[in-house]
Amino acid sequence: MADHETLRRYVRRLDPATRSQLIVDNAWLSNSETVARRGGAAIGIGVLAGLMEEFSARLDTWRDPSTSDGWLAPRLHYALRLTRAEASDPDVWTWLAVRFHWYVEWRWDGRKGIVENRWRGEIHKQAFARLWWGAELFRNGADYGPVVRAFIRQDLPNSYLHRPLVRCRSLALALVDVILPRDGETALSADDVNDLARVLNLVTAGSLPEVQTNFQRDDSRNLQTWVRNGASAADWDELPVGPPCADTTSESLAGGRMLAERGREFAHEAAERLNTRSAKRRATATR
Repeated sequence: MADHETLRRYVRRLDPATRSQLIVDNAWLSNSETVARRGGAAIGIGVLAGLMEEFSARLDTWRDPSTSDGWLAPRLHYALRLTRAEASDPDVWTWLAVRFHWYVEWRWDGRKGIVENRWRGEIHKQAFARLWWGAELFRNGADYGPVVRAFIRQDLPNSYLHRPLVRCRSLALALVDVILPRDGETALSADDVNDLARVLNLVTAGSLPEVQTNFQRDDSRNLQTWVRNGASAADWDELPVGPPCADTTSESLAGGRMLAERGREFAHEAAERLNTRSAKRRATATR
């Protein structure tokens, strides 16, 4: 494969001026090296390039750039076959952001320009990493349906992607159901979503979520097989099929749901106590 058809990473951190010059010069290969797997195999990005070309043709489809996340995230994950170790390299995501800079500019250019962490940042901030990791963590094995739902609310990926607790897939799936219920119940407010994240951080600090989900482990074997097989061109109108997994048994899903609902109850009780104390202080101040 030619260099422009393979995944690359920057060999040193780019300062904003250098990055801007690479974009102006259309020279994203500069200061970069090929990402190679064990044995020296390169990672092709031909399918990803085709996906991004398709995406660029659909820009008028979305009333707001944020509403495109649920469409792009699962398809990006399908097209860019990475292990979690490969996806943990921030310089890979920086290279992709420069390679497809038009997407970063379209999605994230605001009144103050593009915040630096959209180019290189944590996985819940960086433009492409948040989509790939969102799909990886919120998929139910081969089913990307929960990923689409997870990106309906920006506060869900923003508040949870970087938290270790969502590495437990059964809990991650339960959070999608609790925050965005299917049965018509009122979805949680933004404050409720953030409160639940803080409570679950405390709850799982003393007892890891895997305890409630039967010590579930990531199904790395199926993921590795899926990654090695590589992506093929797809009908992007259809939701693709992801890697299968054996880590979401009915028992583990029930445990994840119990933990998420317990966290929601604790968060609700804590919010009510806080509101009661605030009301008492206001009443005392007006006497």
